[in-house]
Amino acid sequence: MDKIGFIKKDIYNLECSVNGKLRNHDVELVTEYFMAEQKKNEAFYFKIEGDGHDRFSRCFWADAISRRAYGFYGDVVVFNTTFNTNRYDLTFAPMLGVNNHGQTIVLACAFLSKETTESFVWMFEEFKKAMPGGEPKTIITDQDAAMAIAISIAFPTTFHRLCIWHITSKFSVKLPRDAYNEYWREF
Repeated sequence: MDKIGFIKKDIYNLECSVNGKLRNHDVELVTEYFMAEQKKNEAFYFKIEGDGHDRFSRCFWADAISRRAYGFYGDVVVFNTTFNTNRYDLTFAPMLGVNNHGQTIVLACAFLSKETTESFVWMFEEFKKAMPGGEPKTIITDQDAAMAIAISIAFPTTFHRLCIWHITSKFSVKLPRDAYNEYWREF
């Protein structure tokens, strides 16, 4: 150990120094990365909006494989933002589908700084630009009011359905115990 030349604290300090230099350059770094991906394959689609302080406010992307898959399996899209935010306080917002083997596929992803109707409309509009064939036939989401409004604005002909997991998880909270037991069996 004595011949290594540095200690654990030195590694920690170096990591803090590198992170400090990269801080507030997130938009620039991700834009460069996405542009390199687009250079490799021009079907890679992305849109990034910053807040004017070199930080994200919104970021959307879909790669060529996902865009092609949407053409085949985009009838039903599942959209869920119940994932935790990351250290940048951005909500991860994947749009998922299911292929003909019953496997979950990623169609597109976004990071959103706010879960507002405006942010969701922006994301859905980017989704329509990226995907062949326009809006999905059906979209399944949780019970977010801002999301529901955004869907009616951006996807006016899409059927909006609520996720069964979110519905059933509220049964025991919303129904009296006897009713819960009776309705759960019927459901």
